[in-house]
Amino acid sequence: MKHKCRPISELFFCIVALLTIPMLVMSQNSTGVGAKLKIAIPIRNFTGFVTVKTDPTTGEHTFGGFAIQVFQAVMNTALATPIPFEFVPFVRPDGTMDGTFDDMLKNVSSKNFDGAAGEISILYSRTQWVDFTMPYLDTSISMLVRLRQEPTRSRVIPLATLTKYVVASSLAFSFIVALLFWFMEYRNDRHASVNKIANSSSALSSRNRDDNWRSEMLGSMVQTRLVMILFFMVLLVIIACYTASQTSSLVSQRPSGSFKNINQLIRKEANVGYREGSFIRNLLIQKGIDGSRLISLRSEEEMVSMLSKGTAQGGVDAIVADTPNLKILVAKHCNVFTIVPTYNLHAAGFGFAFYKGFDQLSDVSNGILRIIENGQLARIQETTIGSLEACQDDPNAAASAFLDNDTLWILIAGAIAVFLLLSIVLLLYCGIRCNTRTKNVVAYPCYLSPCC
Repeated sequence: MKHKCRPISELFFCIVALLTIPMLVMSQNSTGVGAKLKIAIPIRNFTGFVTVKTDPTTGEHTFGGFAIQVFQAVMNTALATPIPFEFVPFVRPDGTMDGTFDDMLKNVSSKNFDGAAGEISILYSRTQWVDFTMPYLDTSISMLVRLRQEPTRSRVIPLATLTKYVVASSLAFSFIVALLFWFMEYRNDRHASVNKIANSSSALSSRNRDDNWRSEMLGSMVQTRLVMILFFMVLLVIIACYTASQTSSLVSQRPSGSFKNINQLIRKEANVGYREGSFIRNLLIQKGIDGSRLISLRSEEEMVSMLSKGTAQGGVDAIVADTPNLKILVAKHCNVFTIVPTYNLHAAGFGFAFYKGFDQLSDVSNGILRIIENGQLARIQETTIGSLEACQDDPNAAASAFLDNDTLWILIAGAIAVFLLLSIVLLLYCGIRCNTRTKNVVAYPCYLSPCC
C-alpha cells in the first residue's frame, strides 16, 4: 500500500514545484539585479537637464540632457556591475507632466517606479518617500529679475557732466591768477619807468644799467614762474578730483536688478514666477507671498515672455528657481535679465531618487563620486549645459566696453591738450627770445623764457 502511494506523492510534489519555482524566479527578477529598473523621468519644456524626443511613427522616446547623461554614466560605467534600467516618462496621456515632482516621488515610494532621475532637489520633506543618492550637482535657490532700463549714454559724458563746482573753481582761480599777473606787470612797469628816468639823468655807466635790468628781469621771471607752477598744481588737483568723481559715477551706473529681495516684491504686490512642478511655490508662500501672486511657468520661452512683461502687463517681476536653471536662462539673455546677488538660499543639491530600502543606493552614490573624480561629470556638463558662469552677452562686459570707449576719448583729448601745452612751452622757451641786445623789457609771456 505504501508503494502505491509513493508515485502519487512524488507526482504531487512535482506539480507543486512546477507551479512555485517560476513564481519565485519571477519574484526575484522583479526586485533583483537582473530586472530592469523603471526610472521615472519628469517631462517639462526645460531642455537643460532633461530632454525627451518622441518618434511620431513608433512612439519611442529618446532621452538626453545633463541629468540623463550623468545617470547613464553612473549606471552603465561607474559601477562594478552595471545595473539595467529603462526610462519611463512621468506623463499623462496628453503628454504633459503627471503632477509635480512630489507626486512623482510618491509614485516611486509606492513602487510604481523603482527610481527617478532629473533635476530633483534633495529636500528633507521628501526623504519620507524615497532615498536620495549623494548630489551630483550643488545647487541653491536664486531670484531672476529684469535689468533696470538705463538711458542711452553719450560717449562725451565726461565732458557733458561738468559740475558747477568744477567750472566755478576753475574760473575763480584763473581770475586770481590774472590779477596776480596784472599786479606784477603793473609793479614792474612802474619800477622800469622810474629806473629809466633815473638812468637817463645820472652818469651811470652802461654796465650798471645792464646789471639793473638783468636783476629786474630775474625777479620778474621767478615770480611769474612761481605763479604758473601754483596755477598748474591747483588745476591738476581739480582735474584729478573730477576724474575720480566721474569714474565713480560711471561705475555706479552699471546695470542692476529692479528688485533686491523678497520683501520688495511683497511690498509692491508683484507677481512672482516659479517653474512648473517645483517645490518653490510652497517655499514662497512660507516667505509671505500671497498664493494668488504666484504664477507657474512651463517653459523657458514663457519665463522670458512673462518676466519681460512685468506685473503691470500680466507677467511677473521675478522668477525664483534653482540657480543652475536660472543661470542657463541668463546665459542666453544677459542683456535683459540678471540674478540678484543678495538673494541666495543654500540647497542640498540635485540627486537621484530610489524607493525606500533600495539595496544598491550606496553603489550609485559611489558611482557619482567616481565620475566626479575622473572628470567625466565635468565633460558631460561641458557638452550639455556648459559653464554655468558663462554669459553670451554679459552686461558688465558691455559696461566695461563703455568705460573703455570713454577712456579712449579721454586719452585722445588729453593727448591733444598735452600736445598744445608742450607746444606753448616750446614757443616760450625756444621760439620767443628776449632782445638782450637792445635791452628792451619784454612783455608777458616772455618772462617764462629761460633766456630772459
